[in-house]
Amino acid sequence: MSSCTSDQRFGPAVSTDCRGGFDFTVKFEDTILSLLPSSVFVVLALARISYLFRAEPVTRYLWYRQLAKVTLATAYTALHLAILVLGIQLGSESQLSTAARSLAFVSSVFILPLTILEDGRSKRPSFLLGIYLFFSTLFDVVQTRTRWLVSVDLGNHVILARLYTAAVAVKAVLLLLESQKKTTLTSRSPEETSGPFGLVTYRWLGPLFFRGYRNVLSLKSLEALDQHMATHVLHAKLSAKLPSGGRESKSMPRFTLAKALARTLLGPLLLSTLPRLCLVGFRFCQPFLVHSVLDYMEHHIDEDPAFKNAGYGFIGAAVFIFFGVAVSTALYWYCNERFISMTRGGLVAVIYERLIQLRTIDVNDSAAVTLMSTDIERVRFGLLNLHEFWAVPIEVGLASWLLYNQLGVAFVAPLVVVICSVACSSVLNRYTSPRQKLWMERIQTRVAETAHMLSNMKQLKISALAQPVEESIQQLRENELQAAAKFRRLYVSNMAFGFAPMAVCPVITFAITGRNLDTGTIFTSLAYLVLLANPLGELFGEIPYLLAAFTSLDRIQTFLDKEGQSHQRYFAPPGSSSSSDRSGPKKSATSPYISIDKANIGWSKDTLVLQDTTVHIQAASLTMLVGPVGSGKSTLCKALLAEIPFMDAPVRIGTSQHQFKAAFCDQTPYINNNSIRDNIIGPTPFNQIRYQEVDLGTLPRGDGTVVGSGGVTLSGGQKQRIAIARALYQPANFYVFDDSLSGLDTDTELEVFAKVFGRDGILRRRKATVVLATHSVKHLPQADNILLLGANSTIRYEGNYAGLIAAGIREHNENLQKLKGDVIETTVKRAFEQDQEEVTQDIKLPSKEEEEYAPTMTNADVPVPNSSFLSDKDRMTGDSTVYRYYLASLGKMSIIAFSVFGIGWGFFYNFGYIWLRLWSRDTAESYSRAFYLGIYGLWQFGGLASIILCYWTSYTMMAKISGSRLHRSALRSVIHAPLSFSTATDIGVITNLFSQDMTLIDNELPVAVTNLALDICNALGMAAVIAASSPYLVISYPILMVVLYLVQKFYLRTARQLRLLDLEAKSPLYTHFLDTGKGLATIRAFGWKRDSTRAAFDKLDASQKPAYLLAMVQRWLLFVLLCIVAVLAVLVVTLATQTTSQSTGFTGASLVSLMTFGDILNYIIRWWTQLETSIGAVTRLKALNDKVLPESFGDETQPVATEWPAHGAIEMNDISASYGNKHTPDHHQTAAAEQDNESPNSVLANLSLSIAAGEKVAICGRSGSGKSSLILLLLRMLDPLPSCSKDIIIDGVGLHSIARGDVRNRIIAMSQDPVFLPGEVSLKGQLDPHNSSTAAECHAVLELVGLGNLATLTADEFGLDDEILHPESLSGGQKQLFNLARTVLRARSRSRGLGGQEEKVGGGGGGILLLDEVSASVDEQTEKTMLRIIMDEFGKYTIVMVSHRLEMVMGFDTVLVMDRGRLVERGRPGVLAGDERTLFGQLCMAASLGQR
Repeated sequence: MSSCTSDQRFGPAVSTDCRGGFDFTVKFEDTILSLLPSSVFVVLALARISYLFRAEPVTRYLWYRQLAKVTLATAYTALHLAILVLGIQLGSESQLSTAARSLAFVSSVFILPLTILEDGRSKRPSFLLGIYLFFSTLFDVVQTRTRWLVSVDLGNHVILARLYTAAVAVKAVLLLLESQKKTTLTSRSPEETSGPFGLVTYRWLGPLFFRGYRNVLSLKSLEALDQHMATHVLHAKLSAKLPSGGRESKSMPRFTLAKALARTLLGPLLLSTLPRLCLVGFRFCQPFLVHSVLDYMEHHIDEDPAFKNAGYGFIGAAVFIFFGVAVSTALYWYCNERFISMTRGGLVAVIYERLIQLRTIDVNDSAAVTLMSTDIERVRFGLLNLHEFWAVPIEVGLASWLLYNQLGVAFVAPLVVVICSVACSSVLNRYTSPRQKLWMERIQTRVAETAHMLSNMKQLKISALAQPVEESIQQLRENELQAAAKFRRLYVSNMAFGFAPMAVCPVITFAITGRNLDTGTIFTSLAYLVLLANPLGELFGEIPYLLAAFTSLDRIQTFLDKEGQSHQRYFAPPGSSSSSDRSGPKKSATSPYISIDKANIGWSKDTLVLQDTTVHIQAASLTMLVGPVGSGKSTLCKALLAEIPFMDAPVRIGTSQHQFKAAFCDQTPYINNNSIRDNIIGPTPFNQIRYQEVDLGTLPRGDGTVVGSGGVTLSGGQKQRIAIARALYQPANFYVFDDSLSGLDTDTELEVFAKVFGRDGILRRRKATVVLATHSVKHLPQADNILLLGANSTIRYEGNYAGLIAAGIREHNENLQKLKGDVIETTVKRAFEQDQEEVTQDIKLPSKEEEEYAPTMTNADVPVPNSSFLSDKDRMTGDSTVYRYYLASLGKMSIIAFSVFGIGWGFFYNFGYIWLRLWSRDTAESYSRAFYLGIYGLWQFGGLASIILCYWTSYTMMAKISGSRLHRSALRSVIHAPLSFSTATDIGVITNLFSQDMTLIDNELPVAVTNLALDICNALGMAAVIAASSPYLVISYPILMVVLYLVQKFYLRTARQLRLLDLEAKSPLYTHFLDTGKGLATIRAFGWKRDSTRAAFDKLDASQKPAYLLAMVQRWLLFVLLCIVAVLAVLVVTLATQTTSQSTGFTGASLVSLMTFGDILNYIIRWWTQLETSIGAVTRLKALNDKVLPESFGDETQPVATEWPAHGAIEMNDISASYGNKHTPDHHQTAAAEQDNESPNSVLANLSLSIAAGEKVAICGRSGSGKSSLILLLLRMLDPLPSCSKDIIIDGVGLHSIARGDVRNRIIAMSQDPVFLPGEVSLKGQLDPHNSSTAAECHAVLELVGLGNLATLTADEFGLDDEILHPESLSGGQKQLFNLARTVLRARSRSRGLGGQEEKVGGGGGGILLLDEVSASVDEQTEKTMLRIIMDEFGKYTIVMVSHRLEMVMGFDTVLVMDRGRLVERGRPGVLAGDERTLFGQLCMAASLGQR
């Protein structure tokens, strides 16, 4: 077809005498640029059309767009037909050319049906059409140029060239239309509707960037992820790959989880392979370009057209290579980030699935929270560069081969260095996993104990344990940082071997080579060495992280291997009736009959609580469990629900599993941070009739009240009533109540008992089977069956009340014989009738419009709390002071050393290029090779030493110092925050700060700061080297800086908000994990496992959105920067080839620098974005310190005498207080503005009170009447209103002027819920947290309260420091006795400090003792023992006690009766009890104790 003989050969290039010597041969173009793509497209188009033809339509047509596509496709087909016909008519076409034109015509025919089907039956633009049209357009441009050049020789080919040109233009427009997003498709994610070019260039992120730049982003404003990344999809796939049998019977083999994860995500994992291979190819094209350009410059001839065309070719090659790097990198990271996000979703899902199946004894350490946060982050970070472990060896092999061609056998030198580095690194890596595992275990311990502290903050402050707990948790942090330092030292040592090849290889290679080192050889060889050494250095740096990832996967697998809840219940076959032939109440068809025969029950085989236990529970009956503290009542309750780890005989249930529905009230009520109504109805649909039936009067402010984490805003009685109401709301037929009446006052207890358990109660009407464990023996006459448990792990009696009396078993409780069944029956009946007549006003019931509201645990639309404590402006623009705040935590000396070493690295690394340029110009050999190599080696080794010392300073000094200081500051802020902060802030938010945020500060922040600083220093040096190649290039730098500034400004506003949303969106997930661990038995008893799992998956999906989008916007920025690098490279090549004043040496140095400059910018962006993410954690901690004011005001500085309060006289004058009272210092100045001393939300109102020194005062009243609030007021945990803040006087000193810590240390208090120090603390450490007593004194108080058996050693050889106390091994009553022992020990220590010599406190000075429902969880005999100890030990103390047990009140001097925050009655207990007109007298009558 042309006069060139070269066109008959394959080529690919024509000879120098043909078409200027710069073109492909026609045979090459026909084969590679036409036949090959057309053949592949036709085959794939046939398969795609067949698939789409069977698919359902998913979107509507845009008629005008489809009309345009059809018109263009038809025109394109017509043009190719014309090209084919005209080519045959001209007669000069070869057979190969005719075949190529024919196949091109056939492929054009397939475009029309494919574009029509893709429009209506695919969610996104066609990948097949887009890719084919893009590459074939590029190929057609090349062929069109050839046709025009041929037409110069053959004039009759001009028409053919014009047809080619028209076809290219039509195809380009068609490509543009095919790349458009399908806007008519209603989609969950714009990513799902984007085509290949939209994905590669991240164009689908455009709307997100504009929203983030203009507005404040919220979780709801973010688009959902596509269906392939949904948690339920990933969970189903990963669970199917895990061996189900292994998780229930035996441990999974090592790496089972990793293999299952790989099989599950094999597709997403392999998708990154092709772009990574392309990246390898483009990178290795760079040294060829360097060599060719340098060779071109050395032999440049201006007059030769061939050389001019070659220069244009180098420019085109630079465009192709460097933009190819940008595109392949963008596609690689897009696929890789999807794989990482899927990994997190799948792993967290299986962790939660296992959590909800675990035995309750195995979830006390909050292991799941650490696994789903810290360990998952380790996995994510370690797998991020997983593909480098196969790509880098390929790059090393190719670089070695090319280096061999360049320098001969000298290529062996870098390989020897590499092998030695690998060997040394392998030795170090043996110790990586153990040290990583130790670090993770210590993190897990600290996070677990911090979560425990947060959930018990109120009790810790009451017991004056806040300071010891702060020190204990800070010590756990120090231990964790010590373990981290060991790992980091190993990591830095490993990095030294990683960076060694980069520094040593060039020196040794140039030293031993025998070839002449001219400019081209030096810089081409250096380019190959860069491709060999740099990836290896990066790879060695990634090895510890990969090993850490597998260590974390191993920890997760160990968690999945934990023993699950055993199925210890046998159900009757479906359709059978309840297998009970015993006499008793008439039972319904679905009421179960439950029996246990001769079972040993305990928390392990060696720790039995009940032995040889036989229980028979009649259907539709009330069975009551009674017994002393520690007798096994709670254990038996949980055994009936299959929640006990060891039980050698099953629970047999006489109904089918489908009919059996259980409800459970735990001894510690399970309350989550939702409204009262949400806590009651759970995930079940709202039913107003049933809801009104179970209303027990929860809170005066209505059922929309949010109760706080763990119900912190509620009293103990209110929590119990919510838990009871929740059980009653469920459609169950078997109910278990574990001491659910303990927190109620006597009047409320009787009303609740009558309404729920009485003869006409709710459960009797439902004919349900009920088990009630209680210490209130006055209700025993109401029971159908009584189980009396003894202290010797046996059931002493089973039968009815009459049989219990007849059996003469009365030593359990002296009051048992005083009970008269008819009196109790009458009292209860009267209480029930009164309750039925009352119109309930405590809870505002929903209107008819609100009946449809059915909040469930799966509601993903619950707003995420703003847990960053930042304003909208700070969220968008950031807080510039956070960097100064972080730098202040690092230490000045370490910052100076770090800066010096970083600058040294930037100088030494880049000056080596300048030195090589000087060497290459020394053609006269003024100095020897040894001289140049020696100086070059000095620069290289100086750079190596600088970078290693920089890492060592950052990782072993700065990270440890800042980690300790930031944690201490945050911990102090939380512990010293007011009680209102604990009530208003979700526990998951704070746990997130101490878990994920601390993980970011420890793990990612030091890495990001160090690498970013080093890469910036390196990039500045590289920029100087690149600029040295041409003065014209320097002109582009200001423009480049402006472009970079605009890009980062546009990017950063969105990325910053996504980063904060990423941190905040995980808080609800943390809360859900923590709540699940606390309420596991309740969730399973109610059958809520599926609902709770669905809720966890929804919260996980919500947390995945900002995390995934943040990763994508970071990769968008990387793509933009690589495009900028490509522009710089094209400028360098253009100036080198089109001007004559360029230095060959500087051009070579510039091009070699540009090879790594793109990577350096890549890493700068990677570390910058990681710094932004990590510094976000510091921002949140700083905001916590700045915006959470301490509970103490500035004027609380008055010193008090050492013995204060020596007498204990208390005066209050018209005091009102509210939990809603804002805690700000300026409230002290607003007292004058207060006209009314009562807030609408007051918990105490107009309280005036005078308590004499040494007076014993008991406080009674209904639940929620303000009794505990009065205790909190005296401890300064609840602030009075500003107008009366100075009206509380103790021993003549205004309470407002004393530091709150001093108040709680001087006033001894005992909380309703016992608390223990976190971690593995010795028995003495738990008993004496202030370390103020001897071991013998500790043993004495244990013996005093009856817990001497806790110490295995005698008083003479006492070693309590060596004995670890495990609080979970104690029953509720034993915990309270231990709490009493701690209180007595504290008082004795105080007495000794004041000069008292007596063993008992009562013989020393006075003081104040505050008791808040301390006997709620013990039986009456233990209660009397506690009261005797209190009166004996604290004889001279002023005692203020809150109690629902009226028996304890009768021995006190004064009783105060409260109602709705007001003091309504005061007097002597005996006098008030005898007067039926008094409230206290009515309470005593209701409890059958009014007459003495």
